[in-house]
Amino acid sequence: MPIKPDAKLLTAFLSSCCHHKNVELASAVGKKLLQLQPQEAGAYISLSNFYGLVGDMEGVANVRRLMLERGIRKEKACTWIEISRKVHSFESGDRSHPDYQKIYDHLRVLIQKMKNIGYVPDTSMVAQNVEELTKEEILLGHNEKLAIAFGIMSTPPGTRFLIVKNLRVCADCHVFTGLISKIEGREIVARDSSRFHYFKDGVCSCGNYW
Repeated sequence: MPIKPDAKLLTAFLSSCCHHKNVELASAVGKKLLQLQPQEAGAYISLSNFYGLVGDMEGVANVRRLMLERGIRKEKACTWIEISRKVHSFESGDRSHPDYQKIYDHLRVLIQKMKNIGYVPDTSMVAQNVEELTKEEILLGHNEKLAIAFGIMSTPPGTRFLIVKNLRVCADCHVFTGLISKIEGREIVARDSSRFHYFKDGVCSCGNYW
């Protein structure tokens, strides 16, 4: 490279490697990123998620072991949405919201609509060694999905809304949000730790590179 890559550049490079599933290059970039940001949990999570994506569970285990050895803790993922001037927060698998049962029921309806047009849950995002149906249930409870389902059921048809997440959105939730924007005829703006994503008619402004 003509310039010395910093953490932001390497993070973008790692994202591109993940998109193209370039295992060798992603591993090299990920290790370099860990050298630059040895105390940044996001770098470990990005590399761990990539290993999970390509089915390298040994790679996932090695990254997690390294996090334990270095005392790195993953920040708890959370997504916020404002409805009628009240901010609602969701964590993965959250059942603390007063309307959680209605939210999960509505989310299952949305997922079925998506499956009817070809959506297949990306269970590679789930690192746990469990059955496929259990992995789908774990994906179902991702915090951004809960926030989006709540936003759709709480606003008039066609209303645009914004969600904010403290971490980077996962690949499955990115696909989910795009399909929902098309199926429900919604414009959804999602702010994660990397950038703003503007979804409309099934397409995201990031071009699936984030």
